[in-house]
Amino acid sequence: METLALPRRLPLTRAQVRLLVDGGLVVPGTSEYIHGDLLEKMPQNPRHVHATKRVRRALEQLFGWEFVGSQAPIQVSEDSDPEPDAFVLNQPTESFSETPTAADCVLVVEVSDATLGWDKNIKLRLYALAHIDEYWIVDVAHRRLLVHRTPQGEDYLDIRTYTETEQVAPLSRPSAPLTVSELLP
Repeated sequence: METLALPRRLPLTRAQVRLLVDGGLVVPGTSEYIHGDLLEKMPQNPRHVHATKRVRRALEQLFGWEFVGSQAPIQVSEDSDPEPDAFVLNQPTESFSETPTAADCVLVVEVSDATLGWDKNIKLRLYALAHIDEYWIVDVAHRRLLVHRTPQGEDYLDIRTYTETEQVAPLSRPSAPLTVSELLP
């Protein structure tokens, strides 16, 4: 019986990824740097695109456009720069000359259409370990919002599900609730 030798994984550093992007070998927005690997992002279907626009618009109304980022990297660990569908920073986006870090984020949002398992597991652990206080998953298929608060280790202690008719307010804007349907296509 032959033994199957698996190829050795060659993790990338953040500097190597930047060289690939700067050299035009990787197109920005087509991949994410997760756990030392450059992973190809799934193509976005129309429902995902529409929901992402709605999320961004709702967050801009609550926080101001200058504090909201979308589909851009945030540095959550030495080997991971995920690109959430939307995020809110604690200072204007224009004030950053480098990639914002987890400490700069007050809210991170992923829009899940075909990626719910990934967003509820891999992304959730990344954001919890990075101590991002609030992580939302807009579950397009089930028309609901999964809200994760109070990170501890690689999970969140406070996890709640809101239906499309319910209201929720971000931790950093408790007096400004929005209805979940505002986020859905």
